[in-house]
Amino acid sequence: MGRVRRLPEANGPNPFTNKIEYTTWRKVKLVAGAILLLPIRLLLNFVFMSIVYTCSRFSSWGWTPGTHLVWWQRILMTVVVPSVARVWLFLTFGYHWIPVKGRRASAKEAPIHIMSPHSSVIDSWMIYPYTFGSPLSRKENSGVPFISAVASASEPIWVDRSAKKSGSAVQEMVQRINLPGFWLPIVIFPEGTTHNAKSVLSFKTGAFSPGVPVQPILWRYDTPDVGVWESFGLSLPFIFFHVMCQWNNSFEVEYLPVYVPSEQEKRDPVLYANNVRAVIARALGRPVTDYALEDLRLCEIAHAAGLHEDSGLLEYGLIHRLFDVRLPALKTMLERFVRMNASKSGRVSRAEFLAALSWPVTEHANLLFAEYDTCSEDGTLRFREYVVGTLDLAEKVLEKQALCRAAFAALSAGHDALSVDSVLGAARERGLAALSTHHVEEFLRRVSREHALDEAGFEEYVAANPDVNVLLQWFMHGTDSI
Repeated sequence: MGRVRRLPEANGPNPFTNKIEYTTWRKVKLVAGAILLLPIRLLLNFVFMSIVYTCSRFSSWGWTPGTHLVWWQRILMTVVVPSVARVWLFLTFGYHWIPVKGRRASAKEAPIHIMSPHSSVIDSWMIYPYTFGSPLSRKENSGVPFISAVASASEPIWVDRSAKKSGSAVQEMVQRINLPGFWLPIVIFPEGTTHNAKSVLSFKTGAFSPGVPVQPILWRYDTPDVGVWESFGLSLPFIFFHVMCQWNNSFEVEYLPVYVPSEQEKRDPVLYANNVRAVIARALGRPVTDYALEDLRLCEIAHAAGLHEDSGLLEYGLIHRLFDVRLPALKTMLERFVRMNASKSGRVSRAEFLAALSWPVTEHANLLFAEYDTCSEDGTLRFREYVVGTLDLAEKVLEKQALCRAAFAALSAGHDALSVDSVLGAARERGLAALSTHHVEEFLRRVSREHALDEAGFEEYVAANPDVNVLLQWFMHGTDSI
């Protein structure tokens, strides 16, 4: 026992959910706003969208990536559009008075401006009057008509989030900063996704990889529950409806001093990102957390599979630091966890675990479950425990391919395929005489559902179920071998 490290409980609740309490007074105000304000504001919204769209299309006329806007386009996009956007916020969204603290740095002082926390549907509107710069936006937005037009007028950097091109955005940022005549700072939300703003999520390192000074810019919404945009709550149209039905909404922007990285931070983007995040968290008075965009992606998979969305939470930042594991591998583990969890409770019971593995040596399977079960007191596994257990024990199994081949040779008694007699014989040779024919038959049925019983099929089965590597190690060399 004790082969698997015990992690502390996750730091805080799910940041991707937001519960709004609808008191009677709030309902009355919402209904009144829908009757008195919403029709006028919807009309004004259409008018301002048309103005901004026209200005943006006109300003980006003739612009190509890798070049700068000409002087008249700059005036249009740095004076006219921000002014229109501020009036838009005032008249259609109820942001009447917006206090501003500090001083916005120029592109020369801080080539990159970072905003946090990223929580509201209104964040994109706030960029233009208060943090105008070149947005770093996902490539998919380049195909969205209105967003594409507005972003294209501010020299955007489109980000392809595919794994193969994860470094392309950083390269383009460096090229942009070194381009002669660089004048428009790059603006980034380093958290990479919206959340409920009750904490500061893990920062992506892209904004910090160039090693240049950054200016942190803080967003403060006094009523953060109104415009919060997260994945498991209100729909986007209803959030806009809620914001526009309120007479007054509050927002404050604060420019923190420019953060100049040390030589060590220039060499280590992770250190740089964490230090800037700590400065932002202290200024906001909110905790930092290891939750990240990857946690949201896992929550979405869990939710789609019928589990509660909280089931997918890991604190990806912590898990990645400990095991250097990335999202694709964690998605595969979550898919296995979902298959195990037949009850869809978000917690795998011992019976579900044993049934999913169908390992004939039940004492080894029970021991593996006990090793994984480091936190719960009810004899069930959460996804976080399953991930930590699998990674912690799997990394202790050396030469997995050789182990798999040796185990197949032993379990098949040197034949081309596994059989009940060969598995029973291998178990008896290792002093596991209590192995029953029923358990062996269940194991072979489990393997043959998706794989052949020959060596290639057995290797595929083990590759698809990494937990089995530990069981093979114990089978071949005893439970003290790990």
